[in-house]
Amino acid sequence: MSTSWAARDRYSLLSMAFFLVIGALTGFINGLLGAGGGIVLIYLLRYAKKRFPHIPGRVNYPTDSRDVFANALAVTLPLSLFSATQYAAAGRLSLSAFSPLILPSLLGGVVGGWLLDRLKLPFVRTLFSLLVLISGIFMILRS
Repeated sequence: MSTSWAARDRYSLLSMAFFLVIGALTGFINGLLGAGGGIVLIYLLRYAKKRFPHIPGRVNYPTDSRDVFANALAVTLPLSLFSATQYAAAGRLSLSAFSPLILPSLLGGVVGGWLLDRLKLPFVRTLFSLLVLISGIFMILRS
């Protein structure tokens, strides 16, 4: 079935508008809560992959869940740095609190990135889902 160029362009504009909304929502949640933007981004990128498949010559959407995780990290890294500077400017950042975490966190990131390509995707999805679920339960119980 052939699709006209005008329909493809409308479809492409709709997908780009969707990505602009995803970006704004991710930034808003990350800035407001200090975290969580990446989680929202992962779910929305997976939705976008199904809703807006690749159009030749246009944006190449992540096709694999591993790609979705990697793209979410790539977006949230500068976003988190920007949010951290905003928190620091407001006096809410403690160097003594986060400095002992930097090296172990970097090491954990390297190991996690290495494992991502070696673990089966259903296990990674289950692990991610459990992390979100447990985090939500703890936040509800401690509020």
